Amino acid sequence: MNAVGYSIIIPVYNEAARIAKNIDAIFSFFAPYGKTAEILFVNDGSQDDTGEVLELFRERYRFRIIGYPKNLGKGHAVRQGVLHAKGAWVVFFDVDLAVPLEEFQHFLSYKRPDDQILIGSRRLLHSKINKGESAFRTFLGYGFTVLSRFFVPGIRDFTCGFKCFSKEATKTVFSRARVNRWAFDAEILYIAKLHGIPIVQMPVAWAHDSDSRVRVFRDVCTSLAELARILLYKLLGRYR
Repeated sequence: MNAVGYSIIIPVYNEAARIAKNIDAIFSFFAPYGKTAEILFVNDGSQDDTGEVLELFRERYRFRIIGYPKNLGKGHAVRQGVLHAKGAWVVFFDVDLAVPLEEFQHFLSYKRPDDQILIGSRRLLHSKINKGESAFRTFLGYGFTVLSRFFVPGIRDFTCGFKCFSKEATKTVFSRARVNRWAFDAEILYIAKLHGIPIVQMPVAWAHDSDSRVRVFRDVCTSLAELARILLYKLLGRYR
């Protein structure tokens, strides 16, 4: 049997339509990697037909489903995927494919032997925005980045949905992560920095999905509360 080189984690919440739309493209893209790439869908307590759609497609494709009845947040879903991952590298991205699948090949060519964490960024010189957000969303995203840089200076983009962790890095980072929802990106990068794991920022192409699951005012409040929790845990030394 071939060793699993890459675990592809795709967290989903009420994504039945997007799964049906994009799953063929996902498996067509990763087919050449064979058994060296495993795909895990984490069903984060969906209330629509996400679970049924995943089971339907599992008759056609080989992948694992991790699910639980209550919605606990993207951060929790990613941690569950990491917990079950077998690959030497763990890669997670969003099912809307806002970051194109081709960026996985970009990651393979971009990483160096000693790299442990690579994150996609929409804010670097060679990044490409194919479809931008509204000015209001852009402003809020910039505000979140400014606040998050209190924990991890120098990061240009915390919330781009494409991140890659070596298995060793996941053991250090995700065993300590506590935030469940939208600020989890800032938390895991802060934990990496705290433990001396270098973070490489990689330019990616990206396009905003107008059917985004982000609900601006609700999720802004949640993110601010979670950033406050990260600060509290930092002061209490919980991440060490």
